[in-house]
Amino acid sequence: MRIWKRKGLHLCLCTILMCTMLITPSNTSTVIAAVPEKLLSENTLGSLFPLTTEIIHTGATYTWLTEGTHATDPAIISTDNSGAPDMSDGINGPDGNYSNNSTWDDNAVSTGTLIYDLQAVYKVSTVKVWADTATNSSMKKFEVLASIDGLTYNSVGVQENQNAANSGFASVALTIKPLVYARYVKVIMHKDTPVFNMRLGEVAVFGDALEQQALLSNNFLRASGPYNTSTPKLPTNATYQWVTEQPFVTQGDLITTDNESLNDGAGGIVDLIDGSSVEMTADTIVNSAWSSQGKFGTVIFNLNDMYQVGKIDVWTKADSSKYMDGYEVQVSTDGVNYTSLGYTANTNNRTANAMVNTISYGVSGRNAKFVKIIMHNANNSQQLTIGEIAIWGWKLYDNNPSQQNPMPEQVELRVDLKNYSTLYLDWSSYNHVINNTNKYAVYIENADFTTTTGLTPKTTLNTGWIGQVGKYVSYFALQPETTYYIAVTPFQASGVERKDVTTVKLTTPSVLGGEQVGDIFSINDAPFGSGNHYVNHGDPGEQNNLQSKLKLLREIGGVNKNRWSDHSNYTKKEYGKFGVNFHMFYHESSTVAADNTNGAWTFSTYNEPDNPSNFTTPTVAATSIMNNHNSMKAIDNRNLLVEPAIMGVDTGSLNWLDQLYNSDGQNGALVKTYFDVMDVHPYVKYSDTPVTGLDSGTPEKLISKIADLKGVMSSHGDAAKPIVFTELGWSTYTGGGGFLKLVDRTTQRNYLARAYMHAIAGGIKSVHWYGFQDFGETATQIEHNFGLIDWDAVPKPSYYGYYTMVRVLHDASYLGPVANLSNPYYGYKFWDENKNRYVTSLWDASWQTTSSTSHTATITTSDAGVTIVGIDGSHTYLAATTGSVNVPLTGAPIFIYSNHGVSVASVN
Repeated sequence: MRIWKRKGLHLCLCTILMCTMLITPSNTSTVIAAVPEKLLSENTLGSLFPLTTEIIHTGATYTWLTEGTHATDPAIISTDNSGAPDMSDGINGPDGNYSNNSTWDDNAVSTGTLIYDLQAVYKVSTVKVWADTATNSSMKKFEVLASIDGLTYNSVGVQENQNAANSGFASVALTIKPLVYARYVKVIMHKDTPVFNMRLGEVAVFGDALEQQALLSNNFLRASGPYNTSTPKLPTNATYQWVTEQPFVTQGDLITTDNESLNDGAGGIVDLIDGSSVEMTADTIVNSAWSSQGKFGTVIFNLNDMYQVGKIDVWTKADSSKYMDGYEVQVSTDGVNYTSLGYTANTNNRTANAMVNTISYGVSGRNAKFVKIIMHNANNSQQLTIGEIAIWGWKLYDNNPSQQNPMPEQVELRVDLKNYSTLYLDWSSYNHVINNTNKYAVYIENADFTTTTGLTPKTTLNTGWIGQVGKYVSYFALQPETTYYIAVTPFQASGVERKDVTTVKLTTPSVLGGEQVGDIFSINDAPFGSGNHYVNHGDPGEQNNLQSKLKLLREIGGVNKNRWSDHSNYTKKEYGKFGVNFHMFYHESSTVAADNTNGAWTFSTYNEPDNPSNFTTPTVAATSIMNNHNSMKAIDNRNLLVEPAIMGVDTGSLNWLDQLYNSDGQNGALVKTYFDVMDVHPYVKYSDTPVTGLDSGTPEKLISKIADLKGVMSSHGDAAKPIVFTELGWSTYTGGGGFLKLVDRTTQRNYLARAYMHAIAGGIKSVHWYGFQDFGETATQIEHNFGLIDWDAVPKPSYYGYYTMVRVLHDASYLGPVANLSNPYYGYKFWDENKNRYVTSLWDASWQTTSSTSHTATITTSDAGVTIVGIDGSHTYLAATTGSVNVPLTGAPIFIYSNHGVSVASVN
């Protein structure tokens, strides 16, 4: 069962600077040309839609979404209760029998969210919504998300309602560019908050038919079976290769048993595409080594052209000793920058004692030339046995046209933001063959434009560059809270550029973000090491180590910022290539403009000024902070000063903070204006009073630490100030005697996930994990063992925990703590609009890696079953029995995916 896939933001990206790399050009790429639209949503003809309207009878139906942050206003549902469904009856009010009303309440937030099921996949190009424009009734805007499987949605556009007041039930149209392939279309309609009501008249989806999906992965077609000679297959000549690099290294025997020279009855075809899905002979399968619990099998398919992925088949053995519990799919257009489509859990029973198929689906608008599949052998499975992998989908364009366009078509592109500074452009469906295009220019301006005449491109992607071949590029660094207009222009082989453009508009978020949970993810990483304890890698080892770190940061995908003191433009640009900004130390005003240009907009004067080793009096600190704030704001008011980074949230540090506020003699009335963001290092120390029943040093102590910090801030009238943690972590050292408890690598991973979730629940804007890499290899040295990766850049369990946490929570909205839980049991609830489902975390804070037993939570649910992703990388599907499932709880958090909210009935 698929549980989630990535939406708007491409997580693994190249930057424009990387596009100077040359690669062998592909003979494909481009956008689907415009096609005549047809009505897909089965709206009744004769009123809104003339009888001459071109239609495709899809059998489409819609349902109102009643779950999540955009659940439909109950009044809208209750007024859609007689005759034909109001949103597709072809009649547009004002009669209440043909329209739906929200609750009458001014200054209330109200949404109506419907999901159209078109019953099959179509090309979707336009969505229209009709809404009343009366003085007291208005729809402000609507959003559209599209899905192939109904499990994972992708945002494809937002349209503001610009109709004049009192112009009747007027339509608002969103043209989806590039158009997408979708079966399910989710439309979220937002009431204009100040008005009393939102009355909706009709929703319609337009597009065109789509051919049957076909095999893309070049599987051999046999006389019978799932891949028989009647199976549609495109001549992609696709190949695959096993991945042997970090972080998901393929277990070695999977590669050595993939022997195409064996007689598989297909003339020696490599095992994953030999067409043998259920056979179990050595000639047709690959096997990991025995005792490969928790190991990976990672394979990358090269499809040799751009496609929309439809379905993916992964055939593996399921029995008591062999079981793949799930896999992740990533897609790429250039073979360098991958976007996660999400995890799929294996729902097949282990008692099958046979080869079973675990199916997943592509994501609308996420095109692929390369498809990476990361298979996970269950933690209690001795061996991973794989029989066949098949990738299905649709071609995006004709790469062998009878003639070429005399002038290239405009480039339609998808624009995504990772954060305030990193922009991703994707025009992978653009048909460069029919348009005779071999070069592109990227324009990014602060004012709208219809022609590029007189403008200078931000970059030009020449023939053979990664961006030109992959039709995918990133740009770094945008400015926060700024509106941009973006266009990509094509050049014909003759050198002629099509200069007229239709721009895409976007506005970057604030520096701190906060619109989604994923804005919290940051790290501490000294690019080339730091401090007396750091062990240098030598020359050129240190530069090679930096590149290894950056690649592993890109694999995580959701890390937004790194905290470091070096104002070198080189380091900021290197991290910027991988979508990572910098939080800097403020040294002098002369560096700020350059720092801004390279993505740094938050600064700090101090690092632990209350630390006895470098103690600064609160009065002196207040003066320095004030001066730096005035200087920094004079350069650009969007710069944020983040202070004072005290060394803890305990009695001594909070007393220092209290004195800082009081240093103005006005209870902080002036001091609180000297800085924009509160910064603390809330390490959970041995000296802290532990949470009742838990060990000293457990992350649950953060709950009271956050409350204590907010109490001090509130007492000085500073309760509204945002909070960040620029350091927080646990070391896997073995020496003892330090300020932190000893934790093993598994416990470090568990604490990391729990700490981040407590911070999310506490409203913390950003948490910089300390640190990304171990400073050395001495087991007893505390500073040598804080990292998510070791000194050799090999991931530790905490790296995989961070990776999983980002995948699960990045696009989620926080809802609140799980009810009916008390210490030592904890959990939080989230909603993910793209997954269209709830995510509920649970764990037992009293459990340790030495615990011999685990407790069990009984979960009540109205779903047929729930899917669970463990912070340990495991995947589990649990079928419900009489409305409940039993979930084992340990210190390792689990994430439960459900269509409806779940509740904890009991824990034993």
